[in-house]
Amino acid sequence: MISAFFKALSDLGDPRMRSVLWQSIGLSLVTAILLWSGLTWLLSSTELIGDVPFVGGWLETAVDWLGSIAVFALVILLLPAFLGIYAGFYIETICRAVEARHYPHLATARNQSIMEAVVTGLKFGVLLIVFNLFLLIFIFFPPIYFVLGWVVNGHLLGREYLEMVGFRRMSPRQLHGYRHKKRGPIFMSGLMLAVIASIPVVNLILPLFGTAMMLHIFEETRELESVNIIV
Repeated sequence: MISAFFKALSDLGDPRMRSVLWQSIGLSLVTAILLWSGLTWLLSSTELIGDVPFVGGWLETAVDWLGSIAVFALVILLLPAFLGIYAGFYIETICRAVEARHYPHLATARNQSIMEAVVTGLKFGVLLIVFNLFLLIFIFFPPIYFVLGWVVNGHLLGREYLEMVGFRRMSPRQLHGYRHKKRGPIFMSGLMLAVIASIPVVNLILPLFGTAMMLHIFEETRELESVNIIV
């Protein structure tokens, strides 16, 4: 797992990886800005307080401003999830870049369709958003929030990143068996990624780094007889 970590770190310097990173960040920022602008406009155009004598006007304004700030904070929290969705569209590009550099002996992997990549990315992003919104219940209890967040996200990240790279070379049945045998390393890898996901700014590289790291772990631990491509 340590060697996979440093290999994935070095992979970030590949021009193809940098291109995917900047495209994903750009699309994620546009999505975040549009979402924040839309929700802010909705709040400002909706009368929440009503015509209350003396205080109605300024209270309505205060609620609009506070609501806009709250939406902005929420959008920032969801930015890594947006990035994960868009990076999911480039999974094949990321995997091919890593394989060309470290595993040139491998047979050509099953080529994922655009629709499959979109579904994978959306599934991953939606799961992260739903579970992390649920975890906000514990935000006023920081120790519980961070520990529970790392455990839940560690399980999700390990499983989802494995599926992203594993389905290119294994059938669902084979991958299920592999995941059962290697559940310890997969969870620990996911936990490491969950810690990275909790670090602001650094978490922006998570989709690329996580994909590369899980691919290294997958190739270093899977059975040799599983190398054949699943068509």
